[in-house]
Amino acid sequence: AALEPGVRHALRLAFTDQGLSVRGGCNTQFGGYRYEDGMLRVASLASTMKACEPALMRLDAEIGRRLKGELRAVLDGDAAAPRLTLQAQDGAVLAFAGEPTPETRYGSAGETVFLEVAPQRVVCSHPLMPEHRCLSVRERRYSEAGLALPPQEDWHPLYQSIDGYTHRDGVRTVLRVKRYEWKNPPADAPSHAYVLDMVVEQDASKK
Repeated sequence: AALEPGVRHALRLAFTDQGLSVRGGCNTQFGGYRYEDGMLRVASLASTMKACEPALMRLDAEIGRRLKGELRAVLDGDAAAPRLTLQAQDGAVLAFAGEPTPETRYGSAGETVFLEVAPQRVVCSHPLMPEHRCLSVRERRYSEAGLALPPQEDWHPLYQSIDGYTHRDGVRTVLRVKRYEWKNPPADAPSHAYVLDMVVEQDASKK
């Protein structure tokens, strides 16, 4: 029951060669791991330091309490729909349904870019949806010191959504996203896909 907010907010456990990360609460938690003889050994998790609503902050604490030390791990299902079941030290059983990474889904390595999203959507032509409204975006760049450089391109409509991002009208946002070249897109789909990595800035005052 303590992890119920993670059902509504899509709690995600991601593995790479460098470590694991957990998203879905307030902060991203991350750390090292080893897998041997059916046991997942998780090092102490570090965390980003955002402040959120109390329910999500509690969810972070509950995740960190369970995903530590040795967990019995069972991986079953097939390659298209794997399933990972972890038994935590307190006896709790955590079941995760596998999803392909964006690299697998789109068939390419992602390129990190920064997109500034205007506060208001704009009307953009779409053959199947008259008066369709798109996000208005422009790419932003930063210096080696991390300082924002002046915008170098005009606003333009983005005809697809950004996976993981929900736009709020009236709020200007700068996003760090991964841009993937879609190797075999469905008919009428764009040739690139965007996946949210991090919200860099957000305010309701600038146009």
